[in-house]
Amino acid sequence: MRNRAGARLAAATVIVLSSLACGTASTPTEPAPVYEQKTETYAGTLNTGGGAAFNFAVTNPGNIVAKITELAPVSTLTMGLSLGFWDATTSLCSQDISGSVLLNATVSGSPPGPAQYCVGIYDVGNVQVPTTFTIILTHY
Repeated sequence: MRNRAGARLAAATVIVLSSLACGTASTPTEPAPVYEQKTETYAGTLNTGGGAAFNFAVTNPGNIVAKITELAPVSTLTMGLSLGFWDATTSLCSQDISGSVLLNATVSGSPPGPAQYCVGIYDVGNVQVPTTFTIILTHY
């Protein structure tokens, strides 16, 4: 009888310990997604009073950063730089965030979600001769 009682006690202990272990085991979770940062380069020429806009697609959340990396023939001009929403039907960029910036200064923002956005550059009254530019844009 003792052997049976001991065997029953051992079996009951194994069942209790097994059920406790199941209750404390963590459920595997998916790792947080890692979004790859994209870099885009836009270039062109502005005339006096002119502007240009370039559209791009944001597919993942994250910060958008734009900066003018080249201006010629005068690299010390203050230029307008903006980020906004791209309207594909009118091919217009609606400015949402904008600023007057010097070479290598940035304009940045966080988009509300995946969509078509745009970066714009424009003369704020300083362009006297055709001016070439390069904009570097990073986003997710």
